[in-house]
Amino acid sequence: MTQIRRIVCPIDFSPTASHALAYAAELARSFGAELLLLYVLPELNYPIRGLGMASAFPHLRDELHTRAKEQLAEVQKGLPAGVRTAVELRDGVPHDMILACAKERGADMIVMGTHGHTGIKHAILGSSAERVVRLAECPVLTVRSKS
Repeated sequence: MTQIRRIVCPIDFSPTASHALAYAAELARSFGAELLLLYVLPELNYPIRGLGMASAFPHLRDELHTRAKEQLAEVQKGLPAGVRTAVELRDGVPHDMILACAKERGADMIVMGTHGHTGIKHAILGSSAERVVRLAECPVLTVRSKS
């Protein structure tokens, strides 16, 4: 049987991610594994009306980092006792950063939520979860939203 020592759980603070986090925390507790909470701040390459591109405002990125760190700390506090955790914040394309983090940190599993897009929207946009499932070097557990 494969030993699970580290689980990466990407979170975006959505209800779907919280639901996946509950699974990840229980798996980590059961296996005595470390749970690595990963938040990816996407690139800020979009226009702000009348001000130019969002990427031109470095203080905006700093503020988003500060808020994300605060939220990660709150999530970490809310996890069950006995679950060893670490947090990581990265900038970039979510699926790329999830895959890189899992590889660099030697993850034995990735547990992540999926919004379950279907139809033409899914065919055009794809999803981070689908890309991670296809490209990850370790097993991936995707958890659908309760609703």
